Amino acid sequence: MTSVLWTLHCLDGPGAAGRRDELRPAHSARLGTADPAPLLYGPLLADDGVTQLGSLFLIEAPDRATVRRWVDEDPFTAGGVWQEVRIHALRLSDRSPVRIPTPAGPPQTP
Repeated sequence: MTSVLWTLHCLDGPGAAGRRDELRPAHSARLGTADPAPLLYGPLLADDGVTQLGSLFLIEAPDRATVRRWVDEDPFTAGGVWQEVRIHALRLSDRSPVRIPTPAGPPQTP
């Protein structure tokens, strides 16, 4: 099955800052062992550059169901930090300055 790039736009609920702080160690540990492993991730910030509003991930997975399971197993989901998670497939433009390596497949014949 072909892998697809997926974006996860995870928005925190009201009053989630305390739960985020409490659950961050478990969330961070999971990011190091989760399958599929995220290709990139980071907090979404308010205009002040400090206040965290959520999280953004780029994940390579075969289908939406795999990504949904990934979200559901995260401590921020179970702990009520993320109020809304938007999942979208992403096709990188051929003109994108950043290239994501594709997984190794069977050898190609020239």
